[in-house]
Amino acid sequence: MGYPASDAPPTSAFTRKKENQKQLYAANPAISVQQWLESSNEVKGVLANGNLFSVKHWSCDHYGKQALMVLGPHMDTAANQLNASVLQLAKLALDEHELKLLSQSLQNSKLHLADAPLQHNIVSNEFDEFYVQIAITDSLIIIEIKLYHS
Repeated sequence: MGYPASDAPPTSAFTRKKENQKQLYAANPAISVQQWLESSNEVKGVLANGNLFSVKHWSCDHYGKQALMVLGPHMDTAANQLNASVLQLAKLALDEHELKLLSQSLQNSKLHLADAPLQHNIVSNEFDEFYVQIAITDSLIIIEIKLYHS
């Protein structure tokens, strides 16, 4: 049986994993400012390069993550750094195996800002959904990584 993040028993594996995630974000030198939101099992913050990010985790009956990064408004080099920005977000949100799947997929298919909005699906039998989505709004680029497994 799964528990919402706020109702998980204190000794559960879910709670131990959540505490480990919180410590990893707090110790990450790429993050300037971060806040862990207990009620939603989510971290939000500002990276050292000034980009905003959020990563939401869920588990128990369903496993998944949704990570967002906002690039801009100074986007002189954003087009050249799009894949690097996707990987930076992936390193914040994904575990080693998930990061490897995404990295391999990006090596075979580079993302281009000119194609935005776009959705790049990562092929894996492990996940019901696993994709990177890029959108442009006004002077900002929004990168989303989502994976889900039921």
